[in-house]
Amino acid sequence: MTAITSTDQLDNTIDINFPPRRIISLVPSQTELLFDLGLDEEVVGITRFCIHPKEKVKSKQKIGGTKQFDIEKIKLLSPDLIIGNKEENYQEGIEELQKHFPVWMSDIYTLEDSYNMMREVSRITNCETEGENLIEEIENSFSKHLSSDIGHPTCAYFI
Repeated sequence: MTAITSTDQLDNTIDINFPPRRIISLVPSQTELLFDLGLDEEVVGITRFCIHPKEKVKSKQKIGGTKQFDIEKIKLLSPDLIIGNKEENYQEGIEELQKHFPVWMSDIYTLEDSYNMMREVSRITNCETEGENLIEEIENSFSKHLSSDIGHPTCAYFI
């Protein structure tokens, strides 16, 4: 196994065994991304809030919640990559995990931030082609459903 270096969205530089074989996700949406990239076998731990894709998360070890994950359970899983998020996870817990494991943190404010996160997670997990295909699919969907012929809406509400 070789190593790869990445800078996460909080400007932390992380050295990761490449490709990572034991991944823990601390964020439900990023758990879905990992499965979309085809990393079914590599994902070894998830939060109790990671409920999709339903058929794939059933067999994964639950490590607690996004704000109260069990650091001892995580240590027992011996991850070579942990994926977290600035808003979803608590700083003290992340700092403790960073002492022991490579932790890649996302910090997303814009659609472009999302694409950048997907590209980098795809790169550090050796799934670049799958990631680019997913991004292209999302961009095409936005183009199709958010066309310019909808007039001039006075508000938009995103969840």
